[in-house]
Amino acid sequence: MKKIDTATSFSKYTPYNFAFILSCDKNAKPNGMIAAWQMKTSHEPPMMVVSIHNKQNTKRLIQQSKEFVVAVPDKKLLSAVSIFGEQHGDKVDKFKESKVKTRKAKHLKTPLLSDATLNYECKVVKSIKTGDHTIFVGEVLAAYHNDGQKILLCYGKNKNGKRIFKEL
Repeated sequence: MKKIDTATSFSKYTPYNFAFILSCDKNAKPNGMIAAWQMKTSHEPPMMVVSIHNKQNTKRLIQQSKEFVVAVPDKKLLSAVSIFGEQHGDKVDKFKESKVKTRKAKHLKTPLLSDATLNYECKVVKSIKTGDHTIFVGEVLAAYHNDGQKILLCYGKNKNGKRIFKEL
């Protein structure tokens, strides 16, 4: 075994699940991003965490709104992944650009993604600054599942640098 730098080791940590992390501004205008650093963290009460870079617009929106949605995609949302993953929400309306369908959440102002395999409505109960990221702990107020849909995973990049996606 040879020692490698952390950045290289993180790039080899595949496959990984990723999700849309959504929130909204004070006028209830939604925005979001793609994040791989999210997970379940408690069954009782049900809780999830997301780790967002401190420079991200989504981090600012979650801090202001005290809420977020984790929307786990299937292949129907693949075209929206690049828009939410590469565009900046303070410059582009990602929802309009990607044409993703939304539906009203039961407990939050932030919408759900209609075509996501899973959606979790989360209310922030704690935030923790960890270096260049902030971890938001959210209590899951409601969860939704689209039966028959799979979860889209990223299997790293091919030789041309293009991301490889597969459903599970």
